[in-house]
Amino acid sequence: MTLAKHHPHMPMTDTNQPLSKQCAYCHKLKPLAEFRRRTGKRSKGQSRRGACRECRKTREAGSAPALLRGMGAVSVSAVSAQTSEPGPVPASRRSTAPSAPAPAASKPPVPKTHLHSLPERSKEGKAATLTSAVKGKTRPRGAEQRRKSPQPFGPKPDPQDASALIPSFKGMILMRGHSDKGRRWHQEIDLELAVTLVREHAAVVVNRRTIRRLYSNKDFRALILNRDNYTCHFCGLYGDTIDHLLPRAKGGHTTPDNCVCACNQCNQTKADQYVEEFMGR
Repeated sequence: MTLAKHHPHMPMTDTNQPLSKQCAYCHKLKPLAEFRRRTGKRSKGQSRRGACRECRKTREAGSAPALLRGMGAVSVSAVSAQTSEPGPVPASRRSTAPSAPAPAASKPPVPKTHLHSLPERSKEGKAATLTSAVKGKTRPRGAEQRRKSPQPFGPKPDPQDASALIPSFKGMILMRGHSDKGRRWHQEIDLELAVTLVREHAAVVVNRRTIRRLYSNKDFRALILNRDNYTCHFCGLYGDTIDHLLPRAKGGHTTPDNCVCACNQCNQTKADQYVEEFMGR
């Protein structure tokens, strides 16, 4: 009888796979039908488990030695002592290996819960190590570290000290404030304007590179009118407008020191004139 030759372009089928396998326990070459199929990731083609049918039945009955990979032979007495219902052991299958010493055979079996408790012990040990390390040397928190660190620019400057301002490399100072509706804003101004606003009590120094505007537009108007008691600075009559002593067109700014209450007529007549020029008419 001649065997059919495998064609190179035909796919290889399971008939080309080996039809026998060596048992991992009795080390005998037996047909694949004697082994159970593998399941899971290792189930490929004719992949089978390591124990044959005879060794599997022997292990389940507990009457034959269980030969594990990488381990020595276990005596029949040790195996039968661990099983609750030992069966009769044939004379042909009795192990000829010497019996294990009494202390080793009397050791209780390792409980399965020990394996599951190992990660918990490792976590506890790790946590204890970390706790002891923290107790030994505690690192200060961010706020405490900032308090203890030396300030590079010295103590906090006086809010009214304009000479403490230091411009950025672009020569600018950051000014921040809030609108009438409470919304915050910020912008960059030059050093000269920042010094003027601080000296004329329109802003305060926050740090050496930042100032804060004190009043919004609505608050500033109420401040000036209530300060001057709604009295015109030029004629003494009732006034409800704000005028700049040094006009904005000639370098004046909207600050409490440069603004006064004025009536509508004086405000329009003065326009962009100096105070001396307007009052000398």
